[in-house]
Amino acid sequence: MGIHSTQLSAATALVQLLTEHPELQTAGWSIDPVNPALHGFLHEGGVAALSAYAEVLGGSIRAGGEYVSGGERLRSHRLRSVWRDVPVEVAVALPVAQTAQVAA
Repeated sequence: MGIHSTQLSAATALVQLLTEHPELQTAGWSIDPVNPALHGFLHEGGVAALSAYAEVLGGSIRAGGEYVSGGERLRSHRLRSVWRDVPVEVAVALPVAQTAQVAA
């Protein structure tokens, strides 16, 4: 089965996460084709939504690098954890000015 079995494990873990925790903010999800890992990106909900994922998954939220998109300076925030033996990373991008308010 090889790579397909690892993708299946990650897909199964995602289905379980979303089924057991429907209260979590909708995210865009992808499965790493080489390693059995889930990658989620939150388009809405900001740090509050990311914190809700942290309550379910454990782990801690870390600020990442800054970048410019659409003329706006953004900073990524990432939660890394493990769900059902599958590595999970959930990210959100916030305007740098809003990030400073979160840190205060």
